[in-house]
Amino acid sequence: MRLLDAIWFRLIDAALRLREEERGDSMINWLVLAIGLATAAAALIALLKPAIEKAGQNIVNIIGA
Repeated sequence: MRLLDAIWFRLIDAALRLREEERGDSMINWLVLAIGLATAAAALIALLKPAIEKAGQNIVNIIGA
């Protein structure tokens, strides 16, 4: 009976750990997500820089005219 109790309590402990992730784990996940999004945004801006500059110049020309 002790073996079944030990197995049962380990299963409960594992289920609780899966349900409630630790604070440090979620912080690392948010950090990785933030760095990934910042990298993607920087790459997108670098790729579209000429188009962004042209559109900005067109807006200035329209407003100034």
